[in-house]
Amino acid sequence: MLALVMVATFARLAIAAPDGAGAPGEHAEQPRNEAGPTGEGAGDPRDGEAPTGEGSAAPRDGEGRTGEGAGGPRDGAGDLHVDQGAVTPSVSVGRRAAAVAVAIFPGILVRGAGSWIVGEHRAAKRLAATGAIGFAALVAGILPIRVGGSSPYTIWPGVPIVVSGTGLFMSSWLGDIWAAAGGARWATTPVAVPPWSVEVATTWQHDAYRERALLHAAGHLELGRLGLDGAGYIDARNAFRLGEARARWRLWGAAATGRAGAAGSGVVVRATARLERDDPDRVTLATAEADLLGRLALDWLDPALRGSFLELSAGGGMSRTGYPEGRHDTEAILVAGFAWGAYLGDRGELRLYYDHRRNGLAGGLAASHAAGFLGSFGASTELRVRGPWAVHGELQIGDAWVTTLGLRYLGGR
Repeated sequence: MLALVMVATFARLAIAAPDGAGAPGEHAEQPRNEAGPTGEGAGDPRDGEAPTGEGSAAPRDGEGRTGEGAGGPRDGAGDLHVDQGAVTPSVSVGRRAAAVAVAIFPGILVRGAGSWIVGEHRAAKRLAATGAIGFAALVAGILPIRVGGSSPYTIWPGVPIVVSGTGLFMSSWLGDIWAAAGGARWATTPVAVPPWSVEVATTWQHDAYRERALLHAAGHLELGRLGLDGAGYIDARNAFRLGEARARWRLWGAAATGRAGAAGSGVVVRATARLERDDPDRVTLATAEADLLGRLALDWLDPALRGSFLELSAGGGMSRTGYPEGRHDTEAILVAGFAWGAYLGDRGELRLYYDHRRNGLAGGLAASHAAGFLGSFGASTELRVRGPWAVHGELQIGDAWVTTLGLRYLGGR
């Protein structure tokens, strides 16, 4: 996760415009006012909700939250400091629409094109630098894998670099679209992860061999720096059962409060145990894994990105697959993922993510020569509808499509 901070630091400092020298629409650094706030963050890592991959603000981890922050000026406790600039005013609707279109294409190849059109020149430069760093990491990670013929000696260090580089590369593209659309105009102070929550949901799994409806229940509890999560799935005929337990320790970032004012970045380390039994396939899968998950509030990179965030995770583990007649296979597994997300005002957040794990409900994408290598892509959201009640929705696509719709109660707010 140190690489996450280093990347943002380079992009923010190496090409920042001198104070007062910004072009119209750029954010020049503002003088400090010792009596007033000079920054606020935009997110906290989350765990316990999805693989990430699994995360919330955060790594909603299944989509998990990785940490929780408290907003406002930094107090020297180790949080990142964010400069707040005025988001460019008076950009016409037509110009923003054109900027969004350009950010999509050719912006996928030319980072920052959309931001430049709406006058966010400094953000455009920083997004271009972040995209370049991500692409360089992607190439640096994939070349040894190709040359080494997918040797374990190149796969283990190479895959986390490839996934992290792809995360930076894709997040710089999505961030450009966000800035071009003026997403910072709608951003508000996020609400922190609650001290505890419970959820009931229904999950639908569709693949080439089956259609399966699952009942899903989950719970989340924060005990200071320690976070605990539990989840379970069962189908209507009790032919499929899956249980999961996770513990995480917050290394950096403020605690969960369940109140507005959360902000900043954070890092957590997670340990997960999972047991799955599929009676029709006569297979039992047991998995133990550990990973490091970090979230960076992108307004630290530039104020035009306020309200969005980036998550990266990497780790490893072991899995044991049991078959009839006492036979079994044991193998090492790589755990890695990335996510880009945005806050939906003070109502929740939306995450777009990639999870490199291929032994989950969604499996991995069968993408031609990349079959057996790629994991799954997904989108998840948590939207607070009234008081402590929130709706959770998720779609994950691998060799199976997994759709989840649930209702959460956010306690301790």
